[in-house]
Amino acid sequence: MNPYRILDIEKGAVKQDIIQATARALREKKYPGREIASAQKALMNPISRAAHEFLHFIDIKALQEQLDLSRPEAPKKFCLEYRPVREEEL
Repeated sequence: MNPYRILDIEKGAVKQDIIQATARALREKKYPGREIASAQKALMNPISRAAHEFLHFIDIKALQEQLDLSRPEAPKKFCLEYRPVREEEL
């Protein structure tokens, strides 16, 4: 469930925007009332909201551009590397 899609709001919405979006979503009846209420509850809870922001707003455009498989030529090679941060770098 993506509460931002259900309520049709942006990532930086404030409490008032969430409440207005909930009322609008209930009027439009695109989703069942339980899903709308669940989306509102998820975004009103700061911990749950942070988790949804992380899950639903990962920007992968750069990776998608590197892996554009719609082109006939061979895909570009790329490397994702894990490198722990040393204390001197902090």
